[in-house]
Amino acid sequence: METNRKARRRWEWWHRQTPTTRRTIRAGLALLVTGLVALVVGVSTASTHSSLGPHEADYQVTLDQQVTVGLGPLGALIVDSPLPWPLGVDVRVEEIPSDLEAAGGNPLTGLLGDLQAYGQLFGEPEAAVADAVRGLVGDALGRTVVAWSVMLALLAVGRLAAHGRLRDELKAALARPGVTVLASAAALSAVAALVVPAMQPHRPAGYSPEVLDGTPLAGARITGRLADVVAAYGPVVKGAYLDNEKFYDTATANLVAAYAADPEPQAPAAKPAVAPSGRPEVATPENGITPEEDAAASEMSARPEGVDRTEGVGGDAPAPSADGEAAAAEGVGRRSETPDDEVTVDAPEPDPVTLLLVSDLHCNVGMARVIAAALEQSGAAALLDGGDTVVSGTSVESYCVNAFAGAVPDGVPVVVSTGNHDSTTTAEQERKVGWTVLSGEIVEVAGLRILGDTDPTITTVGAGGTRQERDETIPELETRMAEVACAAAEETEPVDILLIHNPRVGGETLDRGCARLQLSGHWHRTEGPEVHGQGVRYVSTSTGGGAGGGATVGPLNGAAELTVLRVDRATGEPVALRRIRVGTDAAVTLGGWETMSLVPDANAAPADGDTPADRDAPADGGGPDDGGGSEAAAPTP
Repeated sequence: METNRKARRRWEWWHRQTPTTRRTIRAGLALLVTGLVALVVGVSTASTHSSLGPHEADYQVTLDQQVTVGLGPLGALIVDSPLPWPLGVDVRVEEIPSDLEAAGGNPLTGLLGDLQAYGQLFGEPEAAVADAVRGLVGDALGRTVVAWSVMLALLAVGRLAAHGRLRDELKAALARPGVTVLASAAALSAVAALVVPAMQPHRPAGYSPEVLDGTPLAGARITGRLADVVAAYGPVVKGAYLDNEKFYDTATANLVAAYAADPEPQAPAAKPAVAPSGRPEVATPENGITPEEDAAASEMSARPEGVDRTEGVGGDAPAPSADGEAAAAEGVGRRSETPDDEVTVDAPEPDPVTLLLVSDLHCNVGMARVIAAALEQSGAAALLDGGDTVVSGTSVESYCVNAFAGAVPDGVPVVVSTGNHDSTTTAEQERKVGWTVLSGEIVEVAGLRILGDTDPTITTVGAGGTRQERDETIPELETRMAEVACAAAEETEPVDILLIHNPRVGGETLDRGCARLQLSGHWHRTEGPEVHGQGVRYVSTSTGGGAGGGATVGPLNGAAELTVLRVDRATGEPVALRRIRVGTDAAVTLGGWETMSLVPDANAAPADGDTPADRDAPADGGGPDDGGGSEAAAPTP
């Protein structure tokens, strides 16, 4: 009796609602139920084509609670699924793309076929499947939307066909003999198709070799002939992985310790007033500056005693004197005449910002954790990437981009000017992870105006060297960058930073005084900082290390460098820099702070005894491939 009264109260509540309320509730329930069904269909049928390390691979969502990496006749690698119950993933590994083959056509001798490369890959498994995860999520959402739309469309068509009385028609249909039974059987079959496989107990296939203990693949099960391969080569791969982890963990710890012991972790707020506030104009008939005015300005720009430029890595930058801490003049410098006819400079409050520059990483993902530590220790507001993040610009190298992106702390923007070893595919991968890829327009990051563009050439390992990727040469790109920068200087103010991979591209922009600082890579050696034209140019050596400019897999075989920069946002002028050097023994050296000045130091000897003309020449003498300035040695696998 009590139950009947409760039932009547529930029905009474429903019938007390207005027709509009009841329609709204029914519509909401229809949307909810169809949405849930569509979500189940979308997720359980999702698939994508992506990569797994150096391989292309097909990914398919399953309901067996396992991640199964199938290697064809070799067997499979099976791990427990990290996805919500009962989801799993079936991965069918395909070939290594032909454009990753090394010279000679044998991919086994290439970088991504080397055992050390796979050892390094095991160190960043999340990066290896990051693109696949995004692809599966996107495909699942797309399938969900399609399935939901189809079901809602069918409901709408059914309602129209029933002249607005779909419920009555369904009730009448279900009242017919056998219809209810058939409908129930169909619904149960659909549910069973999803639930039964998930409920089946899975007998572990294969075995878990001890060689995987202590790696991210610990506990994985291996089947087929793959087990023999792992038994034979597993210790070598594990050794490479452990050596790689130990080396870069040690380098990271050494970097943190070096900063902890450094008495001057931050540069001066602004460079001394003695370093002139950028005089992008010289005496010419076109600009109206007389030789007398130019001479007077030069005299005021003279460097006083006690302030010197630190040369080389590891030098000690002298502290500025108490009367030498005024900021550089705003913009390109404003001069006014005093009653005594002395030239004075307006000095706004300095607003320094710290940046970290890397370049030519060439997929050395071990350096990712070192870069992360450098960002944290230096307090950098942004990371600047001078290009050549990958090796050949292929789709499977998204692993490299994901590994570097995953190491950057949240909230730190990354700006990149892609290099000749990157590609349009690489640029799109970098945009997907949230990086700002320069494409010929000025962007504002960390309060600075930055200009740059992608390299017009592409260098693919084993594919004939360097070739044009778009219809523009290096000299043409140089002219275009100068036109963009100078047009901006006429309208507002010069570009603060020209970030461009090939150093030669910035020559015209600096000569015309339309950028204050050029940052580049590409040559795999350090150049500057030095006055170039009417600005300052700095060329970074490889952050990926590697003797002879080649890529590094595993511990460094050549020194790697990162550069900490200080730029005054109030004036847009470069202030100081210091280099962070990581040696082949994982030792870290913090270079002394070097003041960056827009006036050349006549007493400073060129680095390594080179003349300025020598420093303008490419490492290997240049050539027609890229308009000059190619690497000292092409990165090799």
